[in-house]
Amino acid sequence: MTNTHDSVDPSPIFKLSTAYWDSKVILTANRLNIFTLLDKGSLSCNELAQQCKSHPRSLAILLNACVGLELLKKEGNGAYSNVPATHTYLVKGKQGYLGDALKYSDDLFPVWDKLHESIQQNKPAMLPEIQLGDDPEKTRHFVMAMHNKALGIGRCFAEEQDITGRKKLLDVGGGPGTYSILLAQKTPGLTSTVLDLPGVLKISKEIIKSNGLEDRVKTVDGDYTRDAFPKGNDVVLLAGMLHRETPEMFKVLLKKAYDALQPGGMIILNDLFFENDNMDSPPFVNMFALTMLLTSAHGTIHSKTSAERWLSETGFSQVISKPLPPPMPHLVITALKKKD
Repeated sequence: MTNTHDSVDPSPIFKLSTAYWDSKVILTANRLNIFTLLDKGSLSCNELAQQCKSHPRSLAILLNACVGLELLKKEGNGAYSNVPATHTYLVKGKQGYLGDALKYSDDLFPVWDKLHESIQQNKPAMLPEIQLGDDPEKTRHFVMAMHNKALGIGRCFAEEQDITGRKKLLDVGGGPGTYSILLAQKTPGLTSTVLDLPGVLKISKEIIKSNGLEDRVKTVDGDYTRDAFPKGNDVVLLAGMLHRETPEMFKVLLKKAYDALQPGGMIILNDLFFENDNMDSPPFVNMFALTMLLTSAHGTIHSKTSAERWLSETGFSQVISKPLPPPMPHLVITALKKKD
């Protein structure tokens, strides 16, 4: 008779228990600007150590770990260079740059260490205000991370959305304003207003200005959970913020959006959603729900079926759900306000 411990492979448990090693390697290399420093070509460990103010012996261990993770390539002369993925996504100035998103993940590392406390006490490990204006550096990391991520998601999102002929967009909790920028660039005659907190919008204005869209993408200070929405919009966009809210607040925001729309106006939800009311799939969404538990007072992920039901109950019609193309895990739900 075979003992259970002889027939069951413990490798997945060990792999999961040390998965953070891999994460911290890429986050640290990003923090030290290794990938950007290698943009012009390969460099030796000593050359990199001098430029990123690190000890050569310790840096060599990190660089070799990056090679093992296929983040860097080691040349025959011992110098290091980027691989295509790090060259494309982790070099500052590149169109697909995701380094700010990694900085935000790095900021969350000590927060995840308190997951057990958040579960026991039912409260976030990091107060949401810290990254929404109270701490300027963390707020910048957060907003720029949202911008990095939204550029990738948003280009696909903007390509998928046809709002031709609509002139006035309200971007609720729009953060960096990335979706407004991309939709304005795609849609002739469209203007947008980004509604968010003052500490966030300070950085949003920089991003909007850098894209030359100050005349078409405006900002207005406000707390979307408390303040009324500006009226008379053709489109109201709620993107990447509903996962911070309770079901009750979700429904309040739908009603405020309904009231802020002209007859025939469109609401667009773009977020992560559970597939159904079982609230247990897809797997990535489960992990993201834990991130919300750690960083927001009421954060969670809602189900697609609940969102569709709440839209209909609010008075919206023609509710359509459509996932963004892979690898994006986001779902877009659109609906219309009935015409008079």
